[in-house]
Amino acid sequence: VASIYLICGALRLARFNCYAAMPHPSKGSHDFMGLPIPAAAGVVASITLFLLWWDERNFAQGYWRYLLPVIMVFVSAMMVSEVKYPSFKTLDWRTRRTFARMAVMILSIGFFLILWKKVLPWALPVLFTGYLVYGFVRPYISRKMRAEIEDDTESDENESAHD
Repeated sequence: VASIYLICGALRLARFNCYAAMPHPSKGSHDFMGLPIPAAAGVVASITLFLLWWDERNFAQGYWRYLLPVIMVFVSAMMVSEVKYPSFKTLDWRTRRTFARMAVMILSIGFFLILWKKVLPWALPVLFTGYLVYGFVRPYISRKMRAEIEDDTESDENESAHD
């Protein structure tokens, strides 16, 4: 299973490098084709830590221990898939933030930091798995909502070009 994960990661990196070197019309795209390697590593590492935390608490294990190899094979396949994931490289933290939105973000981060030990075991797997699943539901979300979620500056550039 680890070999499959490693080989798919190498193939994903090779494809990324080939696409980066080729001049093509989608050069302005801010999407990754396939699950990025850091996100795949985050899924595997966070679920591993969650399962260790689960085991330390002596919760019922049942078939949960077989979850990680299955997830590793799935994540391996997702790295070389053609599912598109946002890169978030164009996030602009300085502009277009209302005070209320920024206050909610600061309070959420503060809440997370205060409850670090209690939140960490399940927050990271939820965060990384949410990104993994987002690639599947993203095509079904309207462009307006997607731009709001991803803070897509590309749509702003297109709008200013029409003015």
